[in-house]
Amino acid sequence: MPARFRSLPIFWQTLALLLGGLVVSQIVAILLIMYLPAPRPDFYTMSEIAEALASEDATPSPLAAQRRATAPGPQPGMIATPGLSQRLAGMVHRPLGEVRLFFQADQSESFPWGRRTGRGAVPIHHGQPYFFNTVEAALALPEGGWRVVRTPPPPLISSWQKRTIICFGFSALAMLPFAFLFARALTRPIRRLAAAVERIDHDAAAPPVPAEGPSELRLTAHALNTLRTNLHAYLRERTAMIGAIAHDLRSPLARIAFRIERAPQAIRVPVQHDIEQMQAMIATTIGFVRDGAGVGERRPVELSALARRLAQQARETGSEVRLGSVVAATVEGDRGALERLVQNLIDNAVKYAGGAELTIERAEDRARLCVTDRGPGIAEEALERMFEPFARADPSRSRSTGGIGLGLAIARSIAAAHGGSITAANRHAGGLAMTVELPLAD
Repeated sequence: MPARFRSLPIFWQTLALLLGGLVVSQIVAILLIMYLPAPRPDFYTMSEIAEALASEDATPSPLAAQRRATAPGPQPGMIATPGLSQRLAGMVHRPLGEVRLFFQADQSESFPWGRRTGRGAVPIHHGQPYFFNTVEAALALPEGGWRVVRTPPPPLISSWQKRTIICFGFSALAMLPFAFLFARALTRPIRRLAAAVERIDHDAAAPPVPAEGPSELRLTAHALNTLRTNLHAYLRERTAMIGAIAHDLRSPLARIAFRIERAPQAIRVPVQHDIEQMQAMIATTIGFVRDGAGVGERRPVELSALARRLAQQARETGSEVRLGSVVAATVEGDRGALERLVQNLIDNAVKYAGGAELTIERAEDRARLCVTDRGPGIAEEALERMFEPFARADPSRSRSTGGIGLGLAIARSIAAAHGGSITAANRHAGGLAMTVELPLAD
């Protein structure tokens, strides 16, 4: 399909397909009229009826005779005329009293090559009556009884109607490839647009939405790219502002720490402890704002090897971290950022539950890493809130009970930057399960 046609609005593409289908159907109809033979109407002449009536041959035919004990009478919608009955009696060489003829009159107003014999008659051509409707004739037999001939009922679909239906069916089949190509050309850019938007939703560094296809889709792509650019600019501005505030707080805290040195020990010690806590919070905040997800160059990373190494390092420092079922799973990403993600989840489990267990499995085209613990768990309504910046399961801000609530926010940011996700759920046996899903490398 030409690129110029694919770039037309959906309205014009659809209209072109409909007009094309209409043109094809009209061409087929014209060809049928011009090249197919004209349908021959089903009719029987008076001579054929007389021959079948007088013949004693029992060979099956459309006008095969049947024997009856009594003479037939007129059926509903059928009539009899003396002239036609007399003509039939003369053809079979029998008196009029031994012949019966009933027929449905021709319904046409005129006949192109014959004449009518009056109301309720049939067409006659060269002296031969033509019956286009049902005819029933009977002849008295010398031994008693009657031989009856009745024209068969017309078929539901005649042969020329079947040919016409077949030709129109072929024309419809001829349109199917064009309809398929049109539908594929129309839906392909829509699928690409949806895939690009989904990539942007999972990966902030994803390329812009491609502007292709009909004009409506190109306008949508331009609008989405503009929105994406504006959102990134807004986030950078807010992030820079938070970083600047956190950075500027260092100077007054340093002055407070210097001046508190001359205060009495009973006051100096707790105030210095608070200053150190605030400085640690500011340093963590600046790191989060400055680095964000901290995703750099992406390379293949084997999650199972990464998990084994981090678990071994945790055990060397005295933490109770063990490996469960681990299968090989390679993802595309920044090794340092992924290590930071898993390390944050391990630290969170060790800090609040005293230990952790790591498992890795494959699910279709994604790798699933799960960090579980046997701690007290978290209220269901607070599970999603845990991933918000500065949110903590422990509402206190004591350094002895944990950090400032950025670990899980950083972990989710890293997972999203790699096109993945992270969720939290309480385990039925007790404890918490953190599940990270990342797309497998091609």
